[in-house]
This record gives sequence, structure tokens and C-alpha cells, in this order.
Amino acid sequence: MQPNSHLIVERRSKARFAVQLGVRYRTLATAPALAGVGQTVNISSRGLLIACDSGLYPGASLELTVDWPLLLHGTTALQLIVYCHVTRCQSNEFAVKLERYQFRTKKRYTEAVKFA
Repeated sequence: MQPNSHLIVERRSKARFAVQLGVRYRTLATAPALAGVGQTVNISSRGLLIACDSGLYPGASLELTVDWPLLLHGTTALQLIVYCHVTRCQSNEFAVKLERYQFRTKKRYTEAVKFA
């Protein structure tokens, strides 16, 4: 029996957290532009794994909009805007490496009120 043959070695330098959040993505600087929606599978400080039917390819530059689960001051919805590139693709998910990110408040959509 080989020593430690049953152990799985984690090679990632940062911990990943299993968090399912809504994601919208669009390609940057590619023609034709691709856009879609998905859901995070896991998140770290350096990358995300996203489940969706994408049609993306490794090396593609993306802008992601992630629906953040916490509210600013308990009242205002937040979005995490991520600029990244695709590191790997599978049939129903893709992984990205973060280049930069920022939090923004989520736009509110209100219905127009007509006065007679």
C-alpha cells in the first residue's frame, strides 16, 4: 500500500467557499459579444466557479455582475462587479481568475406612476 494514496491534495493557495449567488456575465473585446446568466458554485478571493451553459472559451475577458447577499446599512442591495478572464471551461460551468473588482449599489427599478 502506498503511503497517503487515499489523500486528496488541495493545490489552491486560497480557500474556496460554497456560495450560490446569481451572476450575469458579458464578454469584453470579443466579436461577437456573448452574454448570459448563471450561478456561482464557489468563490475565493482570487476566482469564481460559475455554473451555466456558456459557450465561453479559456482566455476570454469578462465582466461579471454578482448579486451580493448582504445589504449596505441593512437597506440597500449590492452587486459585486468583477473583471476577470476565463481559466477553464466545462460543458456546464466555467472558472475565472479575478483581475479587479468593486462593489456597487444595485439600481432600483420603479414603475412610472401616471397622474390623471
